[in-house]
Amino acid sequence: MFRNLYNLLYAYYGNLKWWPSETDDETVIGCILTQNTSWKNVEKAIEKMKSEHIDTLIEITRTDNEKLKDLIRSSGFYNQKSRYLSAVARAIIEKYGSLENMKNQNHEEVASFISGLPGVGNETMESIMLYALDYPVFVVDAYTFRFLKRYYGKDFSRKEIRAHAEEEFHGIDELKNFHGMIINLGKDFCKKTPVCKSCFLKSNCLYGKNQ
Repeated sequence: MFRNLYNLLYAYYGNLKWWPSETDDETVIGCILTQNTSWKNVEKAIEKMKSEHIDTLIEITRTDNEKLKDLIRSSGFYNQKSRYLSAVARAIIEKYGSLENMKNQNHEEVASFISGLPGVGNETMESIMLYALDYPVFVVDAYTFRFLKRYYGKDFSRKEIRAHAEEEFHGIDELKNFHGMIINLGKDFCKKTPVCKSCFLKSNCLYGKNQ
């Protein structure tokens, strides 16, 4: 179902090498900080954390909450996010020792563990599973729901979207790139107020055809 759409997106965006982070630890940090804010604000927070050498889960467990709040202030909701970051880092380090040790474990057990961490909803869990741990889990976010509804002219559930994507794209690189391309499309064209006239998918999109 999504293969042809992937090809159309790929012809425009190519391989985005998504997610924009340098390490798995940084990816987890970004997954928490990006909630309810723009990626630019997350980047500012991560750069500040790097400047203080507090950009790994183990270092976060050694950092007091007031210090952490100051470092991530640009990401917004910093009181809440600092608690989430500390709790997530501590839980992962205590149970597994590192993110590397979480890889190649039982898929469902890891997903259940991550889902039970403070501040981790479906999208954050999926992001950590795919981008930090390399499990073949598709990330379903607001961009995905909005775009697919317009493109296909129907509502999809999270379960349906994941089932189609994870069945059709067997490699994690394609799952990552499909998600990344949808995010970029959502920022460039398929915004809350869509820019259909200049969108390269206009002739294929059910919503775009009627604009």
